[in-house]
Amino acid sequence: EHKMKMRSLHLSNRRIRLLSTLIVFIVAILFIFFFLQISVPAILDSFQIFIQNIGEYGQTLVKFIYKISTYLKLDAAQIEKILADLNLTARITEYITKFIPKIANYSYAFISGTFDFILSIVSGVYILLDHESLQKFFKKFNYILLNDSLADYLCLWVNDAKDIFEKFIIGSIIDSTIIGLVCYIGMLIFKIPYAPMIGLIIGVTNIIPMFGPFLGAIPVIFLLLLIKPIYAIGFMVFIVILQQIDGNIIKPIVLGDQLGINGFWILFSVTVGGGLFGVLGMFLGVPVFALIYTTIKEYTELKLKQKKKIISS
Repeated sequence: EHKMKMRSLHLSNRRIRLLSTLIVFIVAILFIFFFLQISVPAILDSFQIFIQNIGEYGQTLVKFIYKISTYLKLDAAQIEKILADLNLTARITEYITKFIPKIANYSYAFISGTFDFILSIVSGVYILLDHESLQKFFKKFNYILLNDSLADYLCLWVNDAKDIFEKFIIGSIIDSTIIGLVCYIGMLIFKIPYAPMIGLIIGVTNIIPMFGPFLGAIPVIFLLLLIKPIYAIGFMVFIVILQQIDGNIIKPIVLGDQLGINGFWILFSVTVGGGLFGVLGMFLGVPVFALIYTTIKEYTELKLKQKKKIISS
């Protein structure tokens, strides 16, 4: 909108607003469409190949366990009994067979999610077109209901909430996208199979602070153990290096230090949020706690200033 106004186009401000909003939404939708068109077929192919080879992978894991038992000089008969009781190949096949019928439920959820997505786009367009008038309406409503000092504080609090959630959510998505792509490229370079699926798992789970990298790495390590144990070892080394680069270089650049809370409170908020609301709570627990922490901090500082004024007077 700013660029279009700078070009001195012979259009009204209303039309410039409409045109710029449509351009932004069209570009965003096209980007999502092309991303899904490239990534989804590759991920589905990886999943299909994995299901076809599950029996072979089970045998590979059994052989690997026998090698370890021989190296550690364990009782072969006892190991064989444990493996027979576990029946790994049958168990893995059973889990996958149980998972396949759930695809129908996911398909329904996808259709419902698509409808919600379209509705959110339409709502977003209307909000962007009239966001100044909406802001004025809520501000007036705020000052009518509350006294001036409380209304002023609520306006500041809403701005704080907007900044914290906006920076954290957008920053986390950008950071996780970078990590997912780097992981995908790394898997291709080291010729580790199922690169698209592994990149997606690591990228998605990386959104969760602190615990995310471990939540994503554990199933991938187990998957690679089934295929070839050396792949699992290589992946572990790669993911440790990648997480160090992410934590010390990428994340500080993308996210910065806008949350204003230390590692202990991040761990606390992720643990409590995950315990109360699951994965979504683990993700949103950090910005929610950061907002609560900022609110308490600002309120405390305000009260201390008022006390100092009273004492000095």
